[in-house]
Amino acid sequence: MAEEEEGPKPNKANADDEFLRHPGTGAFFRNPLREKADKPILMSLGEYDFNCLDDALQTWHCVSMPESVFRKTVMGKAAIEPTPLDTKQKAALRRLERVTGTYEFVVTVRKAQFVAPRGHRRHAGTVNPQAVHLEKLYLDVVPELDGSRLRVEYIGDGLVAAWNRANPYFAVRLGDCIVKVDGKTNNLFDAISSAEDMLKLTLQRVTNRTASKASVYSEEVMPGEVPGA
Repeated sequence: MAEEEEGPKPNKANADDEFLRHPGTGAFFRNPLREKADKPILMSLGEYDFNCLDDALQTWHCVSMPESVFRKTVMGKAAIEPTPLDTKQKAALRRLERVTGTYEFVVTVRKAQFVAPRGHRRHAGTVNPQAVHLEKLYLDVVPELDGSRLRVEYIGDGLVAAWNRANPYFAVRLGDCIVKVDGKTNNLFDAISSAEDMLKLTLQRVTNRTASKASVYSEEVMPGEVPGA
């Protein structure tokens, strides 16, 4: 009776479950994550949150972006023209290097995998007096907006640097901001320090490039490649 009055309880799903549940009715529907992943999966935010997919997909690469940025990752230069977006097209991750706008992506690391760098050297440049060093992540961050986000000032040889080497399309850059820790937006420092092992950081990136839109999409170059090479 209580479930009927308050609605179905959230479904803590796994990525390989055969069925997920609808947030409004509780009805079961086939899990699209099990299907061949050669096209984007369309799912409402309500369905995603109700099935606790943030937890289920913690080992996946997750990106959150407005439609305008998504169009650029799918269509490239053609996104400049007012053409309809084909939702069956695949997004090209290499275009994230050159799109303008704001998007968020998730970085997942394990504290247990931290290996202290040899010599434990810090950077030789000027240190911002407001910067706070995050151990094991080996980041220097500056709190902004009353601590609701942490701007990355320095990346040393720690867990985040290891993530960057393994995930070049989702590498953390200077100027990126940590806006969530394990899905929560408050007490970011406490959440980072208190995590026992797995740590899921949501990074926000804002790109405002002065180059023309035409030049932004002129070459399809992978990270680390030299145009024309």
